[in-house]
Amino acid sequence: MDLEPGQKIGQYTVVKRLGQGGMSRVYLADDTPNDRQVVLKFPNQDMMGDVATHERFTREVKIGQLLNHPHIQQLYELGYERNLEYIVLEYVPGGPMRFMLRDKKHHDPDDFAHAIDLGLQIGSALEYAHTHHVAHRDLKPENVIVTPDNQAKVMDFGIALLKGARRVTWGPLSNQVGTPDYMSPEQIQGGRGDARTDIYALGMILYEFIAGKLPYNGDNALAVMNQHVNVKAQPIHNFRKDVPLALEEVIMKAIRLNPQDRWQKMSDMVAALRELDKVDVDALRTEREAEPDGGRAGKAASRLPLHVNRGTLLVAVVLCAIIIGLIVVAGLVGHHHSPLH
Repeated sequence: MDLEPGQKIGQYTVVKRLGQGGMSRVYLADDTPNDRQVVLKFPNQDMMGDVATHERFTREVKIGQLLNHPHIQQLYELGYERNLEYIVLEYVPGGPMRFMLRDKKHHDPDDFAHAIDLGLQIGSALEYAHTHHVAHRDLKPENVIVTPDNQAKVMDFGIALLKGARRVTWGPLSNQVGTPDYMSPEQIQGGRGDARTDIYALGMILYEFIAGKLPYNGDNALAVMNQHVNVKAQPIHNFRKDVPLALEEVIMKAIRLNPQDRWQKMSDMVAALRELDKVDVDALRTEREAEPDGGRAGKAASRLPLHVNRGTLLVAVVLCAIIIGLIVVAGLVGHHHSPLH
C-alpha cells in the first residue's frame, strides 16, 4: 500500500513520502490533534510474512518505547491501519550527517570543536541506550540526523540488540548486520556486537569527519571488511597534520581491532572527549603503536581471526554455481556447433 499526500491514517494526514528502503516506507505526516509533524514508518508488507522480519519490527518498537533521550529520535506510538502495523516517530528537521560530511569544507578550522560537540551528543545518546541494555549496531552518518541548530539525533534502531533477546537470522541480513565502512571486526566475523561495537562505529564517524576520509577502502565490501579485521588504521595525523594529539588518540583507541583494547564503556569515551586535557596521550600512543597489524605482521589475525560468515559463504557458493553453469552451457553450445559434427 502506497500512501498519497492528503490521505488520512488514523489521526495523521500524509504530507509526503520521505523515502523507501528494503524493509520499510517512511512518510511525513501532520498530527493535527497534537499540533506537530511526525514520521510514519510502515514495514514493507512482502517482508512481514517472514518471522524474523516481524521479530525485528517488534523489537524496534520495544526498544523505541524503552528509550527517551534528547539525542535519540523518539517513538510516539505503534499504530494500526487495515491490519497493518506502523510506527509513529518524532520528526527531526535537518538532514543526515552524511550530507554534512559530503558538503563541509575539507579541513575546516572549526572541525575539531564541531567533531567533539557531535561526538559528545551521539556518545551521550548511545551511553544512555547502553545503560538500558540496547546496542545500536548500525551507527553510521546516514542514521544520525543533524538539525539546523547543530543538534544530533540518533535514529533507526531496526537492527539494534536488546539484551536477552533471542538471535534472529534473516536471509539478506544473515549474521552480518551493519554497514561495511563502519562495521566492527567482531560484527564482520558474525558476532552479535555490544557497546564496544557502537564505540567502534562512533570512532569511525569522527575519524572520517576530521580526516576527510575513512581509514579503509577497497574495490568491494569484502575487501573493506577484511581490512577492518586485519589492518590497523593509519593515525589521523597522516591526513590531518593539525589534529590535536589528545583528540586523535581518543578516536584511535575507539577503532582498535580487538574490542578488549578499545574504550570498554561509552561513558569512558564521552568523558575523554569532554576533558581532553586530562587524556594521557603518551600512554594511549604507546598502546596504539603496540597493537598488532594483521595485514602486515600477521599477528592480529591470530588474536582476531577472520571466519567466513555463512552469508558470505552462501554468496560465494551461488556465484560459483552460476559460473560453472555458464561454462557448461558454453561447452555444450560449442560442441553442438563444432565442424566435426
